[in-house]
Amino acid sequence: MARITQDQKDLHKKQLLRLLHGHYMGLSEAEIAAEMGWQRRTVNNYLRDLEIAGLVYQDGIVWHLAELES
Repeated sequence: MARITQDQKDLHKKQLLRLLHGHYMGLSEAEIAAEMGWQRRTVNNYLRDLEIAGLVYQDGIVWHLAELES
């Protein structure tokens, strides 16, 4: 399995955040995977990293952007 650099991972996470930004009702992991062309496991890993960073949250099976304090 090919490994990707941290820069590539960071770029993918930014792309995922942009995708969620355009879907105010949120998206499931399966929908994100289909839209981005990634494996669902990859999406799950990115979402967990973003959740730990406080940038996204899960509501049921749907993921949303976290509202950041101004």
